[in-house]
Amino acid sequence: MTQDGHSVAVLSGELTVEQRLAVLDRFRAGLEKVLITTNVLSRGIDVEQVTIVVNFDLPMDQSGRADCETYLHRIGRTGRFGKNGIAINLVDSDHSMEICRTIEAHFQKKIQLLDAENSDEIEKIGS
Repeated sequence: MTQDGHSVAVLSGELTVEQRLAVLDRFRAGLEKVLITTNVLSRGIDVEQVTIVVNFDLPMDQSGRADCETYLHRIGRTGRFGKNGIAINLVDSDHSMEICRTIEAHFQKKIQLLDAENSDEIEKIGS
């Protein structure tokens, strides 16, 4: 992403508390527009600027089943403060699809399937 000209920050549990705070400060100030993070950011930190959350891997517990609570905390980073938000789940296997369906059933909320090859569908996401 950086090579394509995007200003990107990375935040993980490997950083010190001071480093994490510095990354968040830069993101909040708009110096970085994309923040790639682990579950370390899924709870307890409010960042008003988050408009899209992308789950590269759906959260699972240690036995490989859907972790619905972690999913809720992850996607809860977007659409805060009365604003709309978008959560995108990248699904690349039957197991990932099973996790997605379990999450959908748990929250009784339909998760819309999009064809990644159909650019018209992708463009409609934010509309």
